[in-house]
Amino acid sequence: MLSFDFGGKNSCDDFEILIARRPDLPSPKRRVNTINIPGRDSNLRFDEKTYEDITLTVECSVKDTQNLADKIDEIKSWLFTAGESDLIFSFQPDKKYIAQVVNAIDFKQVYKYFSEFPVIFNCRPFKYAVENDLMNIISSGTVIINPGTVESEPVMNIYGSGDIVLKVNDEQISFKDVTEKIIVNSAIQDCYDDAGNNLNGKMTGEFPKLKPGENIMEWSGDVVKAELLPNLRWL
Repeated sequence: MLSFDFGGKNSCDDFEILIARRPDLPSPKRRVNTINIPGRDSNLRFDEKTYEDITLTVECSVKDTQNLADKIDEIKSWLFTAGESDLIFSFQPDKKYIAQVVNAIDFKQVYKYFSEFPVIFNCRPFKYAVENDLMNIISSGTVIINPGTVESEPVMNIYGSGDIVLKVNDEQISFKDVTEKIIVNSAIQDCYDDAGNNLNGKMTGEFPKLKPGENIMEWSGDVVKAELLPNLRWL
């Protein structure tokens, strides 16, 4: 039986919602701008290398022989108060969307104890790994495998002191006057410490990304170890 987890609850187990069919899973639209230049064949293209959000529609139905109106109230409360949450479908339990319900849900009563309704989720462009496990890296030159289909934006904890140079593939990042630990968060493009203090002034270079396949992580300087949260992504 098809179901989905959202906002920490399961559609079937918690609300006895039935899903009519597996929802369509569209790919995100890539942002490519075109400029028409008079006297020139074709268009000039500018690829932003970013993607639009996607929309998923799930056709649902619910039955309640006791009090259907109360159950509908519970479902609406669950879907709307969850805000932006993880969305996991039973047919792909190892991957998740980051989604939010965006439609005014129209419950259509088709029988006395039976209602049908669509749920429309606005999702960030990618699917993410449900298990986002922290990797411990104890030596420079470690190979990191990204099994995803697009670049991931990891979070790295660098433990060390003084001036440090970190290299991920061909991208080099330099840090000045590190004290014990520095956190490099590529997802939010920020560098800070455990207390949340901004350390962007100590960093030079682009925030690292992990390409699909093999990635080599190297460093120089007084580094004890590194920890990496990969944030794997799929189209």
